[in-house]
Amino acid sequence: MTNRTYFMLIVEDEPAIRNGVLGTLKVWAADQPDLWHFGAASNGVEGLEIARSKPVDLLISDIRMPGLSGIEMMEKLREENRESPAILLTGYAEFEYARKAITLGAVNYLLKPVDQLQLIQAVEQALESGKIGSRRSREDVHPAMRNETIRKALTYIADHLADPKLSLKKLADHVHLNPSYVSVLFKEETGKTFSDYLNQQRLIMAKRLLLGTDKKIYEIADETGFSASKYFIKVFRETEGITPREYRAIRKKIALETGEEAQR
Repeated sequence: MTNRTYFMLIVEDEPAIRNGVLGTLKVWAADQPDLWHFGAASNGVEGLEIARSKPVDLLISDIRMPGLSGIEMMEKLREENRESPAILLTGYAEFEYARKAITLGAVNYLLKPVDQLQLIQAVEQALESGKIGSRRSREDVHPAMRNETIRKALTYIADHLADPKLSLKKLADHVHLNPSYVSVLFKEETGKTFSDYLNQQRLIMAKRLLLGTDKKIYEIADETGFSASKYFIKVFRETEGITPREYRAIRKKIALETGEEAQR
């Protein structure tokens, strides 16, 4: 990234937040003063005019602003083929905003008040993604990044099913993205929420252990990441309509009656 300069635009209607974000990023870029240039706008209309006047390599914008929201600004930039990677800021943990932002090319989604470290990490992750500095066409809204992120997420879940402390935050940390963004992306790509998918995979493993071993119920609950055997039984009953013990007994009875071994 040494052959040209890059322009980062911060669009935020709250002066304290706008100045805080700008100040944090200027300090971050202080050791490379000839590489990054910065601009700031107090609303979406002003931000749109700046983006029309010069290419924006990274947009950092509030979502809700008077006059023209961050989402509306991004939509107009896309219509004009001026879209750029964006990190969106909001005080509202509402998934509809994040979902819309993803379709418009957002690479991250941060909740206010913005943590300085999280902001810097988000910018560095955007750099690592290879999206900054590349002018993308309207049909190239980072599908590779989406697929790779979900692939890593599913592999991580499969490798950590037995961990009762496995959480969306841990998963988000593993793929280096904001939890809110990962939650929306996960649902978009798999059709399931993180918690629903996690329980589904744990129950699949539990069924294998119920039929393929003589382990006790509490042992199976422990090996499949459920925090307690009572919770395991509750989730199993809600999903299967019977308890794990009843499931094991019924399946073994069927196997005996049909002359087949229980599934292993």
